[in-house]
Amino acid sequence: MDHFPIGCWTYFPLSEVWPDFVRDYCDLGFTRPMTPVFTEEDDPDVMLELLDEFHRLGMQAVLFDNRVTAYSLKGADDALIREKFARSLAEFGDHPAVTGFYVGDEPDANDAELFFRVARIQREMAPNLIPFLNLFPWLDAAEAHLGTDAYAPYLDRAATEGNLAQIGYDCYTQMWEGDSGYDVYFDNLREMRDAARRHNIPFCSTLLCTGHNDYACPGRNDIRWQISTAAALGARALTYFYPVGIESGENYQEFPINAFKERSASYNALSEENRLFLARHGSILLRLTCEKSEFTKKAYGGLSLFAPDDGLTAAYNTKDLNMLVSTFRDAEGRRYRVVVNMDREKNFRAKLAFAPGIRASRLHWGKRWVDCKLDASGVPSFWLSPGQMEIFREE
Repeated sequence: MDHFPIGCWTYFPLSEVWPDFVRDYCDLGFTRPMTPVFTEEDDPDVMLELLDEFHRLGMQAVLFDNRVTAYSLKGADDALIREKFARSLAEFGDHPAVTGFYVGDEPDANDAELFFRVARIQREMAPNLIPFLNLFPWLDAAEAHLGTDAYAPYLDRAATEGNLAQIGYDCYTQMWEGDSGYDVYFDNLREMRDAARRHNIPFCSTLLCTGHNDYACPGRNDIRWQISTAAALGARALTYFYPVGIESGENYQEFPINAFKERSASYNALSEENRLFLARHGSILLRLTCEKSEFTKKAYGGLSLFAPDDGLTAAYNTKDLNMLVSTFRDAEGRRYRVVVNMDREKNFRAKLAFAPGIRASRLHWGKRWVDCKLDASGVPSFWLSPGQMEIFREE
């Protein structure tokens, strides 16, 4: 698939699917969502019909087959894991909409070996598929939960023992008040980016689309900001928690698809921002590798403040607000700069000063490169909305 993978968690049973379910997901800009939960009691033909609809609309899916998740395989030896997965592969594995099977979520120290083993066996039996395993983020409770005093060795263990084709995690502290959760958010992005680079695999970042616990309800600017910052740190897949409010509890609020299976007030914001990202930036970012990410005013998560290099000598804006500036390269070695407005409320005019002899062009709607508009001093200048991202190529 040429589309940037954008998906979501889907926890409700297959029996809860409504007539417009796949269309509702498609119109949200999802290109690789998770299917509803398939259980031993379900009819495979019902899931196959759903997969046919995904395929017809140009989407792929992570198959949530509850029979072969790590949770359901506790105590199973390798032979039993292979036996059960062989049946699932026979029923669903060859369908063109299936991109992989769901392994599990946030294994702790006691379950890690099983989760990694299940992912490894899935990869061995279906090397063309991508097992979906979501890892616990590095939070205050991470050391006790994961049984390690550092995140990087744990990520290396997951990638190696699981023979992962993709590494991923979830983190929502970006939706705490103000910037109080930014250090945790960017620390996780940085760790994931570096692990993905060490093991030459993509990483998936789970973003928040529904408020709950102490996480605020994301508005449109928040959604744009999350997409832009994750992509600017090198994420090559995104997924959302959690778009559908069927039988929701606690203090969950503002699901894009509400408890009555209706498109809610927040649906359009998520839909438009996902589709704008796909149209403007998604395709090229799949072909680029992130080398470094820096902030212009205040650094978070172990990243650095901006330092001039031989291509970009300055990055600033008219309101002296924080920006995220990342450097990428393509397979031919060409250099790209990705710039994000870190403010979630204010617009500003950003400026990039390139070294003499370097001509910079801006990506226009993912289709062509255009000359940058210059200010009176000859510096490329452009407006950014809250959380907006722009991509520039050096020549």
